[in-house]
Amino acid sequence: MNAHVLPPRARQAAQAMLLALVAGLLLSGCQQIEEVSAATYQPAKVTEVANLDVKQVQFTAIGADQVDLQTEAARRDGRYTVVPHTALIYDGQGVPWVYTATAPLTFLRAKVVVDRVVGERALLSSGLPAGTEVVTVGATQVYGAELGIGDSH
Repeated sequence: MNAHVLPPRARQAAQAMLLALVAGLLLSGCQQIEEVSAATYQPAKVTEVANLDVKQVQFTAIGADQVDLQTEAARRDGRYTVVPHTALIYDGQGVPWVYTATAPLTFLRAKVVVDRVVGERALLSSGLPAGTEVVTVGATQVYGAELGIGDSH
């Protein structure tokens, strides 16, 4: 008998062990990649803005889709700039803000003065020029991203 040839049962056992080892390594590698990807994926990047007390928030396309981010242009109505009331965010001191689009999927919080809310419209007496794109759906998620709420890092 040749020293390098295994009997059929021993060869099958060795192949089964090798297959199990390779499968185990592949599966553990995939799990490790998934864990790293899930741990490092951030739906938004937050950066400091020189001379401002607010931070810029830039969402990934996937992150924006996940929170269904939507924007709409503020419009003029007499002496007021009008935005949907869903665009309003109030900070811990009760100050109203909106998120303005500064570039695609990039937002900056702007302080506004609300004269009143009528139905689903907020009438702003200052703080925002007509034509400015504001976040109308997902503003709370943008605010949370800016403040690092839910950020595990």
